[in-house]
Amino acid sequence: MLREIGIKNFVLIEDLRLELEGGLNVLTGETGAGKSIVLDALGLLLGDRFSSESVRQGTERSEIDGVFSAPKQKEFRRWWEDHGFEKSDDLVIRREGYPDGRSRAFLNDRPVTLGALQELGAFLVDVHGQNEHQQILKPSVQLACLDRFAGLEEACDAIEPLYRQWQTLSEELHKGQLSEQERMQRIDVFEFQLKEIDQAKLRPGEDQALTERLPELKNAERLRALAETAYAALYNDEGSALERLGQTERSFEALKNLAPGVEPLLQEIQTAKASLEETARSLKNLAERWEADPAALEAALARQDLIARLEKKYGGTVEAVMAHAEHIRSELDRLQNTENYRRDLEKRSEQARHELQKASQELSAKRKRAAKELGQAVQKQLADLGLKQAIFTVTVEQFVASSPLGGVDGGGGPGLTANPPSQPSPTRGEGAFRYTTTGIDRVVFEWAPNPGEGIQPLKAIISGGEMSRIMLALKTVLAQTDAVGTLVFDEVDAGIGGLTAQAVGKKLRALSRHHQVLCVSHLPQIASCAHVHYQVSKRVARSRTFADVVRLEPTERLHELARLLGSQVTPTSVQHAKELLAQNQ
Repeated sequence: MLREIGIKNFVLIEDLRLELEGGLNVLTGETGAGKSIVLDALGLLLGDRFSSESVRQGTERSEIDGVFSAPKQKEFRRWWEDHGFEKSDDLVIRREGYPDGRSRAFLNDRPVTLGALQELGAFLVDVHGQNEHQQILKPSVQLACLDRFAGLEEACDAIEPLYRQWQTLSEELHKGQLSEQERMQRIDVFEFQLKEIDQAKLRPGEDQALTERLPELKNAERLRALAETAYAALYNDEGSALERLGQTERSFEALKNLAPGVEPLLQEIQTAKASLEETARSLKNLAERWEADPAALEAALARQDLIARLEKKYGGTVEAVMAHAEHIRSELDRLQNTENYRRDLEKRSEQARHELQKASQELSAKRKRAAKELGQAVQKQLADLGLKQAIFTVTVEQFVASSPLGGVDGGGGPGLTANPPSQPSPTRGEGAFRYTTTGIDRVVFEWAPNPGEGIQPLKAIISGGEMSRIMLALKTVLAQTDAVGTLVFDEVDAGIGGLTAQAVGKKLRALSRHHQVLCVSHLPQIASCAHVHYQVSKRVARSRTFADVVRLEPTERLHELARLLGSQVTPTSVQHAKELLAQNQ
C-alpha cells in the first residue's frame, strides 16, 4: 500500500506531501487542473522515465518520493533478498530529475536502476489507464489474464524450458542433414585441424609461461653476470657481507658472556645471517640457470610462433585452442557415426517433444476449465456495471501444425510444429500441435453487448464506456487472486455517466475492501463512493501557475460534489450532493 507521496518542483506542483489511506481514494478537479500529475509522479516511482520538461521551470531539480508498505508475497521477499536489501517493513523510493535530462533513483537510500524499480513496481501497484485498453486486446495479454486468474503462471513458466530444449534438438537434427559430399568435406577439414592441434601437444597456460621465459633466454649472459656480481658481494669476495656479518656474530657472542641482555640482538643478527645465506644460494642457482643457450632460445621462439599461429586460427588463448579441438573431436565423432548419432538425436528429440506435449496438454486442459469460470465471473461483474444482457466468454484455441512458423501475436514467441521439417508432419490429432513458449493455446476474449447480436472478439468494441466497464470487471475478478496492494485507475469513467457511473463507483468501492484504490475521476457518482476525497486545483501567484492537492473535509467535499453535479454550486446542487453521499457511503 502507498502510504505517503511527496512531490517537489514537478510540473505545476511546487511542494506537496500527501498521506494516503486504504480504501478508495479519489482525486477530482476542473479540467486542466493537473489531476494526473500525482499519477505521473507515482509512475516515476514505479520506473517510468523522467522527462526534462517535467522539472518545474526555474528550479534545479524535481524530487519525488513515496513510502510503501512492504508486500507479503514470497516472490517479493525473494526479489528483495536477491537484490541484497535488509528486511524492512517500509519501502522508500525516491527519484530525482534534472533539467538536462539526467535522473537518479534510490530505494531505501540505495541507488537502483529503472529496471529494478519496474520489477519492484509489479509487486506494489497495478496501473490501469488508456494504455491497458489497447493491451487487453492482445491475445498474449488475454492468455496472461487467464493464467493469472487460474493460478497457472508457474505451470506456464515451466513450458518455456521444455520448449527451448525441444527447439534446440529439432534444430540440431535439421542442421545434421548433409549430403555425402558435404559430410566428407567437413570430415577432411576437421581431421586436418585436429591433427594440427594435437601435434602441437599444447599445455594450459603455456603461452603465458613462454612470454615470461623468453626475456630470460634473450638476456641470459647479462642476467648471469649481474647474479654472479651480487653473489660475490654477498658471499664470495674477500670482505663480503656474510664474512663481515660472521665477524659481527662472533663479537656479539663474546659480548653476551659479559652482558647477557644483548642476546636478543645476537638472535636478530643470526636470523639476518641465515636469510642472507639463503639469498646467496638462490643467486648462485640463478647464475647457473642463466647460462646462454642459443638452442633453447631458438626452440622457445619457434614454440611461441607455433602457438601464436594456432591461437590466430582457432582461438585467442591456448585454452581456447584446446577447447576448439575438443569441439571438432566431438563433431568428427558425429560425422563419422552419422546414423548412430541421428538415431540418438531423434530419440532425444522425440522424448523432449513428448514431455513438452504432455505439459502443454495438461496446461491446456486446466485453461479450458478456468476459461469458463473466468467468463462467468466477468459476466457477473458486467451485470453489476449495467451490462445485464451482455455475454462474455473466454475461448481457448489450439495452434495446429498447419499454422505458419514464426511468432504469433499472443502465442508466446516463435513456434514450431510438433515434428521438425525432416520428419513427416502429422495431419491432425495428438502430434499435430504447434508449440510456443506458453504452450499450445491461444486465448480469445469474446462478447456480445446486446441480445440477438453475434458474439465477437473484444477488439471489435468501439465504445469507450463499454471498454472501461469490461476493464473494471476484469480488474475486479483478477484482484481477488492478486497480491498487489494498490490499484490505480485513470480515466476509468471515460464514456460513461448516470447510473452506469454510479455502478462503476460502487464497484471501485467494493474493490477497495481488498486493495487500496486510487482513482482520477470527473464524475460525482464515482467521487461520492470514495472513502477519501482529494481536490486538485490550479492557481496563479507571483506570475507563476501552481497546482495544489488537498484532502477535503466534509463541508468542502459537499461543495466539490455539487460543483461536479453542475457548473454552479447552489443550495439545490449541495442538497443533491448530500443525497448522493448518503446513497453511496
